[in-house]
Amino acid sequence: MPTLLARAVSPLFGSAPWPAAEPVTSRRVPLWAHAVLWGVLLLTDGLQIRQMLSTLDQAEVQSWALWQNVLLRSFSTDALYAALFYLNWRELIPRLLARGRVAGYALGVLLLLTVFVGLRVGASRWVYNTPADMPPPELERQAIPYALTGLMLIFLSSALKVTGDYLQERRNRRELERRQLLTELSLLKMQVNPHFLFNTLNNIYALASQKSDRAPEAVLRLAEIMRYMLYESGADTVPLSQELQHLRSFLALQQLRLPATGAAAIVFDDAGLPAAAEWPVAPMLLLPLVENAFKHGDLTARPAVQIRLGLTAAGALQLIVDNAVAPEPGGAALEASGGVGLVNLRRRLQLLYPGRHELLLETPPGHYRASLTLLPGPALG
Repeated sequence: MPTLLARAVSPLFGSAPWPAAEPVTSRRVPLWAHAVLWGVLLLTDGLQIRQMLSTLDQAEVQSWALWQNVLLRSFSTDALYAALFYLNWRELIPRLLARGRVAGYALGVLLLLTVFVGLRVGASRWVYNTPADMPPPELERQAIPYALTGLMLIFLSSALKVTGDYLQERRNRRELERRQLLTELSLLKMQVNPHFLFNTLNNIYALASQKSDRAPEAVLRLAEIMRYMLYESGADTVPLSQELQHLRSFLALQQLRLPATGAAAIVFDDAGLPAAAEWPVAPMLLLPLVENAFKHGDLTARPAVQIRLGLTAAGALQLIVDNAVAPEPGGAALEASGGVGLVNLRRRLQLLYPGRHELLLETPPGHYRASLTLLPGPALG
């Protein structure tokens, strides 16, 4: 029978056992909530004292007994109001309201108000030295105003508590989203290295199979690039000068696989960039577009790959990669064959430069052109 009764009333007071092993919400009262409470109480005391002084003459104002009574009344009432505020914040809300026990919370508030009104009336009797057998009607009539004042203070406590928890939840959610984005970005960055290394090893293998004298130099260039990946690419951003040096090492490595006329196959224009040497850029961000041009372009054309890196009039960093293509594959096939490189690049741009980048892929006749524009601003970190 008790079990059936408990099941019948449990929807009113919540399904979880009371009290739970762990609080649903924090009971800690932050400093700003203390400041709001005591600011309200002290302001109310100040207004009451000011109103009292306006009705007294000079002799009464200078009476020490009067001030003792005023201070005693203010201390006792403030203590009761503070107890009401903190009990609601630390006990009723975490144990009942935060767990969905609305009826239980309402009952707890009613009980708390009853005790508060009783103590408030008793404190008024004590402060005014009113005999218990001679209760003044004016004190009895104060029960309703006391209850309303106490209810307003409970509303203030609940509003501040709910608002504080909501803001804290939003901060926690934003921090969780930020950490998830950083984790995803780290995984994307880790994908860049194996993807690049796979393509480069294929090139070195081609040189080695041809018994080319350029194979040792290709290995040396790869070592320089791998050193950059290991020791520099872990940062959120690097100076453009470092990324530019890495890009040049890659171009030198690619030139080794071309025939003797390979010098005319690659056109790299970075005029005007020395002034922007410290422009911050995410590491390994420019490489995928350049690498894609060598992977899918027609290296027999002259020039085969044209690269222009510079700053726009608005101060944005712009990379344009234009490579010749054979007529058979077509531009759409090239973009689709970009594989992990372009997909990875697009996602990194979304995470690192949200609303501050533009990636355009065009397929004019006989060419494939990629244009990346980065606006300056804070990167994710």
